[in-house]
Amino acid sequence: MNRTTPIGIVVGAIIAAFALAYLPIVNMLGYPFRLLITIVHELGHGLTALLTGGSFLRFVIFPNGEGVAYTAGGWRLLVIPAGYLSSALFGAALILLGRSPRWSRTALAVTGGLLLICSLRYGIPSLFSAQWLSAVITVVIGVLFGLLFIAVARRATQEWTLFLTNLLAIQAGLMAWGDLLALISLASGSYGQVRTDAQSMAELTFIPAVIWALIWAVVAALLIGWAIWRAWLSPSQR
Repeated sequence: MNRTTPIGIVVGAIIAAFALAYLPIVNMLGYPFRLLITIVHELGHGLTALLTGGSFLRFVIFPNGEGVAYTAGGWRLLVIPAGYLSSALFGAALILLGRSPRWSRTALAVTGGLLLICSLRYGIPSLFSAQWLSAVITVVIGVLFGLLFIAVARRATQEWTLFLTNLLAIQAGLMAWGDLLALISLASGSYGQVRTDAQSMAELTFIPAVIWALIWAVVAALLIGWAIWRAWLSPSQR
């Protein structure tokens, strides 16, 4: 791979991801990734509704990085947690696939295609709502990332393909974990004041919101931890 080892690329992606997440000024460059992971979160809700017999009407993301998916029917016990868990699952899958140049290309191509299709199919309807300005952001971000991932999958070198896949994987993992920690704080300190997925689950099951937030955080940590172990630390990968 032209003097660059896969582990070196992964280390570079880790450094870049943490810089985007935590370094002042640099983290401004991470804003598009924040919007992207919110898209993944909302698509998780919507596609789970479809898979469990419901309807996915539309979704929208807001400039502050929050979002909402409008669904009808489906199995609510799966639809509600699907947002946070989809983000973690997305990161875990990319960690696993990010070890191989071939599978990295496939992952980016599939992700790009799904972003294009879903952003157009389920983002455009929000243009005809009171949230039309945020809907413009939703469609633009979804389409631009979709085209970027497809272009990288088709034309980039192996090094750049691996780097982007692992950068995206680490960003998704960091943001999923950060979002869940914020959810735990909200669920334990502001119940009833801020509408969250954990509160929706609490109303459905009569189990406190903070318990659901903790369960999702544990599941997310296990998913990402297992992916890291399987991809890079397992004796079979050495």
